[in-house]
Amino acid sequence: MHVDLSNRTAIVTGASSGIGRGIALALADAGARVVVADLEETPPSDADRTTAERVDDLGGTAAFVECDVTDDDAVAALVDATVERFGGLDILVNNAGISHAGTVEETTPEEWHRVLDVNLTGVYHGARHAMPYLKESDAPRIVNVASQLAFVAQPEKPAYLASKGGVVSLTRSLAVDYADVPVLVNAVCPGVVETELTRDSLADPERRAEFERQTLLPYLGQPEDVGAMAAFLASDHARFVTGQSFVVDGGYTAQ
Repeated sequence: MHVDLSNRTAIVTGASSGIGRGIALALADAGARVVVADLEETPPSDADRTTAERVDDLGGTAAFVECDVTDDDAVAALVDATVERFGGLDILVNNAGISHAGTVEETTPEEWHRVLDVNLTGVYHGARHAMPYLKESDAPRIVNVASQLAFVAQPEKPAYLASKGGVVSLTRSLAVDYADVPVLVNAVCPGVVETELTRDSLADPERRAEFERQTLLPYLGQPEDVGAMAAFLASDHARFVTGQSFVVDGGYTAQ
């Protein structure tokens, strides 16, 4: 099965590093034009090339747009800039996200709202401004990045769990509301993925072994694993799939 996204334009938020970078590169490798949206364009700590530069290395087309997904006007400007440069929009990947550790007693209202604003309201902003253009596409897709923690709980992550559970529910809502177009809307729910954000934790042998024990497979996820699922959902191969959440966690939630 060959995933072909030629002549399609995608926006990926939070794409300068980590899972977002993996998704952007997967879409570009399948032929999509990719707009890399993030707070800044700097490459991840373990790389010397930005995401847009890596897309260029793959022979693809990319542009970077600075964007804070909590800012409704900034997201509107991101979508407008994409359409102005590439003539339309076919794929929106709402990936930008943050986490916070602490029980509800230890979480301030500011910390709570910050996590919800980025992880959930950012998805609303993206869908709200992208939808008019997606409805003009021949194959419109939204892929929201949630988490395995939308389905299972871990200690001291109430804001994160609430936000990712909300992303799964919003995914279903969007799929129902726009099925008549149809705009296909699905979610990818990663488990533990090796990125620069998890590298410090995974450098501790005991901590790494703990994470590895949580999966059925003898290895942890990589950004490209999530990217492959996102590219599939953005493709014609997923033409009969909408309103679903796909867990990419090495079998953690199967136990």
